[in-house]
Amino acid sequence: MGIHISWHVTPTPMAELRITRKYLRLRSGIALGIVLLASITAMSVAFIGRENVATRTENTSSIDMVLLSLSELSLAFYELKETEGNRRVVSSRGQVRRAAHSAQVALDQISAPDALIGFSPNAQKILTQETLNPLLELEEILFMAEIVVDPRNSDLNIERAASLAADLSVRLLPIFNRIRQVEMDAGEQAADRQLLYGVGALLITLLGVGVAARFVFLPMERYVIGAQSEIHRSRKAAEAASESKSMFLATMSHEIRTPLNGVLGLADVLAETKLDDEQERMVSMISTSGQSLLQLINDVLDLAKFEAGKMVLEYKDFNLHEMCTEVAELFSGQAVKRDVVLQVFPQQSGADWHVHGAPNAVRQVLTNLVGNAVKFTENGTVSICLENVEDRAGAQRLVRLSVKDQGIGIAPEALGRIFGQFEQADASTTTQFGGTGLGLAIVKRLTEAMQGRVHVDSMQNEGSVFSITFPVETAKSAPERPLNLRPCHFEKRVLVADDNRVNQLVAQKLLQNLGCEVKTVSNGVEAVAEARSWGPDLILMDVRMPKMDGVQATRAIRDEPDCADTAGLPIIGLSANALSEYEGHCVAAGMNGYLQKPINRKTLVRELLRHWPEDTQDGEQVRRCV
Repeated sequence: MGIHISWHVTPTPMAELRITRKYLRLRSGIALGIVLLASITAMSVAFIGRENVATRTENTSSIDMVLLSLSELSLAFYELKETEGNRRVVSSRGQVRRAAHSAQVALDQISAPDALIGFSPNAQKILTQETLNPLLELEEILFMAEIVVDPRNSDLNIERAASLAADLSVRLLPIFNRIRQVEMDAGEQAADRQLLYGVGALLITLLGVGVAARFVFLPMERYVIGAQSEIHRSRKAAEAASESKSMFLATMSHEIRTPLNGVLGLADVLAETKLDDEQERMVSMISTSGQSLLQLINDVLDLAKFEAGKMVLEYKDFNLHEMCTEVAELFSGQAVKRDVVLQVFPQQSGADWHVHGAPNAVRQVLTNLVGNAVKFTENGTVSICLENVEDRAGAQRLVRLSVKDQGIGIAPEALGRIFGQFEQADASTTTQFGGTGLGLAIVKRLTEAMQGRVHVDSMQNEGSVFSITFPVETAKSAPERPLNLRPCHFEKRVLVADDNRVNQLVAQKLLQNLGCEVKTVSNGVEAVAEARSWGPDLILMDVRMPKMDGVQATRAIRDEPDCADTAGLPIIGLSANALSEYEGHCVAAGMNGYLQKPINRKTLVRELLRHWPEDTQDGEQVRRCV
């Protein structure tokens, strides 16, 4: 069967990212510049209009002061001209003095440098006329007012000055009234222009915003939306590639595990037959090689799960010290062959190692570390150390697992890359010791998934110490009694549904050696028929089969209307697919358990004991372990 699945995601070049950043900065700067220029222009226009109105108002106030002063001076001068009596004269002189001061202030304001320019053209024409010039005539009136208020002057001179000043004041009043009216008209026009200036400022601002939006923001928006669309397409492509890769790995897992199940299963069956020493050695080598291949497949699948975000840790109670002992026993054979002393010891005697955590993750991390330690050590010692670590925050219990070896060690320059995928400290170690460089990458990923950390100390030719520190909780349940896996005997009828003949043979031999009566079928249709007619006590159901797969067959058996016994019939799913979502599909279909291929005697016995626990019936032992 030929399988071709490819996935490819084109990354965005870094040069394009730099161009994009410069583009956005340039466009943003242009937009800000346009809006800022428009705002400054609008402020200038508004300020000009405001100054024009303020100038007209100020000019009108000065003219009002002149008119008021002239009115008071005119009245005072007439009183001085017509009144005889010292008291009245004194009062009129005081009034002249006050009015003259106010008139002088107003004249200074009007006559100040550049003050005349602030008047409207018509007002300037009146103020600068040659005959009866208002400013010159006002100065003349103020001069006569000085004569009037000076007590040293004679009554005759005061009377003459008052008479002339009164006549002149009367003639100036209409002129300044006309100037005031002209300035008021100019002020009203300035106020109207101020409104126009405000509208113009608003239009300039809107124009600036429009220009910025048309030539800056809209192109930038299109660019950003295009970039987001490209990112979305890239993400979709990456997700599709990840999904394709997951499908590919699942397919490869199934295709590789299926024949591997036959290799390891038949090796397990052969190991229980009568063999001479040479045959036992070869069977052992077959089993060891198959387990190495299985570990490699598991490593690749674990990395795929991490990359796809599908790695889910299962937390439950377990004995950490017993796990360390089991892992040490697993590698004891290899250790003996390499003349390595493998030992386990906890640092704190009497500590409670029955904890709540992620046992599968801890077991795999420990297996990878111990496997590396044994592989890279000759004629030395490998120690598995277990200790409690004090948490500085005191919020949780921390445990440290350390694997110390006396092997070849790691060069200092290689310590930074040994936890990378497909990385080894020295390329020559692959040739000498084998391996893919996945083990330590998985150790790091799993440890971080448990909220822990990894540390390594090493010296070349002296050995290494790999330590993982991770949080656990003290288990609340009582420790489970170790399962006795001595040879067992079950008197049960088991139906094996599998389309692979080798897998049928492996399951049949393993079950027959356990005392079971076995019948095999090749597809789901036959499994449904045999479940109805033969009445098995348990079914081992392969998930992927022709005509009707295991999930469909399970649903058909559970929905069988003519047989009520099928509701309680144990159905165990068998699959070479190691992804966790497949187990969920099987359980949802009505299966009571799920076993990953390759299966062996130990796994099978554990599953059978789960459904048929040890008990007695009428004095006869249903399950006998001898």
